[in-house]
Amino acid sequence: MEPPSALSAEHALVAELLSNSVAADRRVREEAYARIVELESRPTFLATLIDVAYMSDAGVSKLAFICAKNALARIRGVSAARTTRGIAADDSDAALENLKSRLLSVLEAHLTEPGRLLCKDVALLVRKICRWNYPQSWMPMHELLVRGLEAALAEPAPSTPTLNCVLLLHHIFKEKCSMRLVRDRNATVQLAEALYPFVSKLWLQHWLHLWASGGLDAAQARSALSSTTLETSRYLDSLLIALYTHGLRDVYQRSELLDLLRLVYAKLKLHLSLVLTAPGEGSVVAKNCRRLLRGVSEMLDKEAMVFAFVDIALVLNPVFDYLASGSSEPVISQCMDVLCSAFKSPVLNNERYMAQFSAMHGDGGGARTSRKAGSEDFTIFATFSDMRAHSEMSASCAKNVTVVSALKASSSPTKGSYLSIGGVANYMSRQATFFFWECVLARGGLMALLEFLRRRFMTQSAEAIAEWSEEAVPMDAPAYAPAHALIGAMKLAGAPVLQWIMGGILGADCRADFFTLDSYLQIYTIAFPGIAGAHSCKHYLALLDAMKAALAAADPETAKLLIFRCSRIVGAWAERINLFEEQTKSELLRYLLYCLCCEGDSLTTVNLRVQHVVPFHRLYNKTVDEPFWDVLRRGTDVQRVASSLLAIAKIDVPTIQHRALELVCKMCLEFDSEENNFGEHLSDVLAFFSSGHNDLQVTASLLQTSLGFLNALDWERCYVEDSYLNAHLLRFLFHLLFRTVVVADASASYESPLSTQRMVSPCSYPELEEDVLTLWVCLLRVLPRNIAAVDSDLLNDVFRLFPLLLAYLTDSDGNRGHERLQAGCAPELAVDIVTEYVATVLDCTRAYMPDAAAAAGVAATPGGSLRENGGELWFQAPLGTSFTLAFSVSKVKTLCLESLKCANGSTLHQAGIRLLNMLVFGFGSACLEHRDALFALRELLLHFCGELNAAAVAPGDAPPELQRSRLSRLADGSSTDLGAVWQCSRVSGTVVDSISSLIPIICRWGLDAPASFTEALISVLDGGQFASPEKLLLSLLHASSHFKNNAYLRLGALICCCLMCGAVTNKYSGLRLFVQHHDVLSNPATAGSGHTTLSDNPHPNRSGVYLPCFMLRLVDSIVSQFAESKRAFCFSITKASLQKNGKDYTLPSSKRFHVFANASSTYQSAGFPMANVPAHELFYGG
Repeated sequence: MEPPSALSAEHALVAELLSNSVAADRRVREEAYARIVELESRPTFLATLIDVAYMSDAGVSKLAFICAKNALARIRGVSAARTTRGIAADDSDAALENLKSRLLSVLEAHLTEPGRLLCKDVALLVRKICRWNYPQSWMPMHELLVRGLEAALAEPAPSTPTLNCVLLLHHIFKEKCSMRLVRDRNATVQLAEALYPFVSKLWLQHWLHLWASGGLDAAQARSALSSTTLETSRYLDSLLIALYTHGLRDVYQRSELLDLLRLVYAKLKLHLSLVLTAPGEGSVVAKNCRRLLRGVSEMLDKEAMVFAFVDIALVLNPVFDYLASGSSEPVISQCMDVLCSAFKSPVLNNERYMAQFSAMHGDGGGARTSRKAGSEDFTIFATFSDMRAHSEMSASCAKNVTVVSALKASSSPTKGSYLSIGGVANYMSRQATFFFWECVLARGGLMALLEFLRRRFMTQSAEAIAEWSEEAVPMDAPAYAPAHALIGAMKLAGAPVLQWIMGGILGADCRADFFTLDSYLQIYTIAFPGIAGAHSCKHYLALLDAMKAALAAADPETAKLLIFRCSRIVGAWAERINLFEEQTKSELLRYLLYCLCCEGDSLTTVNLRVQHVVPFHRLYNKTVDEPFWDVLRRGTDVQRVASSLLAIAKIDVPTIQHRALELVCKMCLEFDSEENNFGEHLSDVLAFFSSGHNDLQVTASLLQTSLGFLNALDWERCYVEDSYLNAHLLRFLFHLLFRTVVVADASASYESPLSTQRMVSPCSYPELEEDVLTLWVCLLRVLPRNIAAVDSDLLNDVFRLFPLLLAYLTDSDGNRGHERLQAGCAPELAVDIVTEYVATVLDCTRAYMPDAAAAAGVAATPGGSLRENGGELWFQAPLGTSFTLAFSVSKVKTLCLESLKCANGSTLHQAGIRLLNMLVFGFGSACLEHRDALFALRELLLHFCGELNAAAVAPGDAPPELQRSRLSRLADGSSTDLGAVWQCSRVSGTVVDSISSLIPIICRWGLDAPASFTEALISVLDGGQFASPEKLLLSLLHASSHFKNNAYLRLGALICCCLMCGAVTNKYSGLRLFVQHHDVLSNPATAGSGHTTLSDNPHPNRSGVYLPCFMLRLVDSIVSQFAESKRAFCFSITKASLQKNGKDYTLPSSKRFHVFANASSTYQSAGFPMANVPAHELFYGG
């Protein structure tokens, strides 16, 4: 079937649409595309595209093939989904069948008529179809390809139809190899077995006709061989290699496959010689040479066992010959990849068998030891069957020994595991390893290979070094030398390698032969992980002396690169510094101090200082507590180091800036003493930060360093010990905060009653706002309990930010609209900062607002006062003798209520609950009598009851983790109460976590404002969401037993239960108040024991225990436990991890918040200084 000789109307329309689809006018393009998509629904559209592609110019033809591939992808998706669901065929299938039929007719012409070269676009389209349809669903295509192969075998020389057939098979099989499902892999293997007889015969015919004589040189290859012949040869090689690496199985067992593989490698040798003799001739030959080399690498990766019977020297000797004399960089790179694959292969370079080879032959300095097949030491097996027979005989002679291969499975996606051949795999690996190292030994051995690679492929050109040195302080390594990856793959180890490298480094003259020294330094850096164990103290000291001498004698043109190499070597040492001797550590420290403190402002000295910051940082972090650092404590070197690091921090290199600033801060704190006061150096850091260098990177470095300091503190000691925190550190961190927060003068319309400033932003850089807020909240939480121990001026500056932060969070550009809050943009960290400020203020005043009975909700207290100003409620309290804090309680309440409007469980909602906890504790009368606050409290009470109701799980509905828990219920006290319902006595952890933050608030509300609490609770229960209040009360009793780490919450849960019980007694006259319990029915072994999770059988009356009596027993156990405790307070500490650039920064727990929350859970009146009350008195009075 031939394409139409002239364009029909349909073909002309499609061609026009394709042209318009790339028009400059957007409207024309969109209309054309929409019309093409509409035409895709026609069953004949894809076939029409093929006709258009053959009858139009090159541009339209390209567009036609692209459109066909895109439409095919959509059709294939619909067809696959439909086939999966078992739906009958429709027009999509018809379109695909029409396309296959049209392509088949076109391809038949290409495979039978000479001179018609198949374009690559057709091959790619066929490849896309064949992924899912070939060969099972497109057998005519398979038959056509087989006929094409048979016709090619009948021809004396390659022709265009032969090239077309091989090209199609290459693309089809390449696509099949990319499929990963097991069934697809099996289909690929079957296809390979079917194609191999034809492909192998055609390859042999081509080999015997063109290449077998070996007398063809590169010039003849270009002049005597046509492009069709060379391209056919290239695609045949690619197809045959793909069959070996992705299709054919157990290649090492089949002699005919191994024989053909030897011929392939003979062809590789011929191609390498052709490219070597005439590198500028025969581009197709060079391309095919690279393809054959890639095939060797694939065989080494996927089917390395074949080299147990095919000597790897067939490949490596031509590769070594080319590397010795060749000049083509692409071919050299491919040869390096082959050697890398060989050294990485666990089959060819097996460590165990390599040691055996070395013991038998040694390196020999290049002298090859004679080896005979069948000798006592080593026997060569020519075939797999011989090796298997020998392995089985050895296994039968060894009694009670099972031979199992220790090799890993093959990495080929279509290959199986070598475990199936048992111990034979070990023999194969041994023989392959011996072949490999014999080839290396024949070339002079490992050391000769290293010297060859160093001399020829590890030297940098002067032009490359000059280009790399153009940057003022280059931090990225220069382009790797060609042999860099190969030397890394060799995994060098042992004293001989170290001695060779040391000899090269110590013997090289930096001025006369810098490139030799540079090559040895590169190899040392690559090999250090393997040769580190061979070092002694003398080696390190000799290398340090050599590096000092080289740095002193380096030319300006090469100094940067030499400094870079030396710093990377010292950095690698610092990673393993814990294994070094004390003398080596001391000398390394002196060397780094020499580099960091070198004088001068030239580019060389600047690079010397900057490049050695990272090694010094590693050394400091790993060994700061070791004695050899006393050399700094005894002298004044720290002053010089700190000054040098501050100068280095001005270099615009982010990694260096961060480490330099961190080192300055750490060293100033570590070496601070009466003789050496380094507080001024921290002031220098702040001065550097404020003098125009506070860009994004410097700010980020200082913030991360500060968070690291805070994370290393003992937070318990921060709170209870006044002098635990270093005063320099505290001043530095707060002043860093002051310089980071952006504050401006307030406008006349914005000015608050007590402030003439306003906060613009937590930080000049939005991406660092979270770090600033984290630093802020951490600093407030590490302040000592005795706040008077902190410097008064510093403390005044800290509290001056509080009103500004409140205004920033609650106002928007001076307008009292609370847009920021209503949009949910207030970070939860900012709300926590406000909570900490309120807690700190309450702790400082040592007296709190009276309860809700105070008249009008506004009353004076010894520590502060509430007053109205401008329609807002303000709190004012003196802090010390020189500062009086005033902030708007109304703004705090607004911030709290807006936060509580977020979804339950969100981080901002939890932060709002914490802030509400502080408000109801310190300003209960001001918070519990306003309608908006009461509405928010009612919503929290509704959520609280909902969680308790969710915890009331009936035995039949219990999940597996609760099915074996004890059962409890509240009954009316009679033995015949049929209305009481049993429920599991265990409560899930999510419920416990959810209600734990609400218990202090509900207790404070119920104790200070019982009328509004009762009204709200009745309203919640009358809403119809809860079946009975008994379930809620019993769930709360069960939850109280889970607060094992905080007795205040445990007692608060019982108080909350009492409050709820008292509030609903009048409403629900038939309230059941007798606790009954028994073991689960599925555990008869414990039945009748009387033990419960709530108490130790408080009463033997099986009809129930009165609820107040039951709770008194629980309270008695709590009080008895904590009356004997010597701890002042019981903290419930929770740490929240924050991920910052790979480091874990942890927020300190808020001690003040937990103190006040615990007090809210257990006290009716807060009108006295709680700080003076011993722990056990918290349970007896108040």
